[in-house]
Amino acid sequence: MSAVNRYFTFRTSLFKLAWLALIVSVCVNGQVPTHDDVPALIGRARNSYYNLTRKGFKGFTATVDPNWEIILANAATSENLKVFRDVRFLMVVDGNGVVTVRHELGPNAAKPNLETIVQKIHYDMERLIVGFFNTWRIFMVSSPFPETENPIKLETPGDQYRLVYNRQAGEVVIMLTRDLLITDWSLTSPTAKRTVKPHFQKTADGFLLTSYQGLFEPVGAGIKTTLDFTIEYQDVSGLKLPYKVQLKGMHGSEPVEAELVFTVKSD
Repeated sequence: MSAVNRYFTFRTSLFKLAWLALIVSVCVNGQVPTHDDVPALIGRARNSYYNLTRKGFKGFTATVDPNWEIILANAATSENLKVFRDVRFLMVVDGNGVVTVRHELGPNAAKPNLETIVQKIHYDMERLIVGFFNTWRIFMVSSPFPETENPIKLETPGDQYRLVYNRQAGEVVIMLTRDLLITDWSLTSPTAKRTVKPHFQKTADGFLLTSYQGLFEPVGAGIKTTLDFTIEYQDVSGLKLPYKVQLKGMHGSEPVEAELVFTVKSD
């Protein structure tokens, strides 16, 4: 299989996986009665998590280095790598965690016959990066918990908390331990169930997101997709910012794997 064909096979899965990563960043709109204890519980929960905004986060700029050997797998020949590595990515993350991506071309990629494939490389990398940061910023920049002015139902099954509320697309459920650690975030609609299972490291500044699994389960037509992200951090001016993101997943029976390294540029 040629590098171009191998890449288009990769990008079909990546499109679905990046879309899955985007789902946790939508606004909520509750529709059920609020338990009297919910505002206090959510207030304590919010303060239990590492939060960049509380530390004065204003955004950052970084280069993005995809590991093309991992992404291209058997198609990672020396000739192919010369082209893919010459598409150089730069991202800007603003104070809300929203990311924009652009690219520059080296001489091996700046050829008229490669223009179409270069644009597709940029499109897929942009969706992957934006998809990751739209999930990451919920846990690290804003908050995974809804605003308390929206009606929210609190349930206490066993030794867990269960927060339930509605938004236009369906019902949202957040499962927490009694230590306020999120174990499951899910959105169920008539067409699919989307679930994010985050994992955290306990630090002096609160729970720090270190990995998460995204699961897309269609109702009827569609392909089940599972994606696992692992995050390594770098300390920049006292802030925890992503350094390396590794992902492995399955889009139906098709495996997908990638690795991105972020090098933060100094002001």
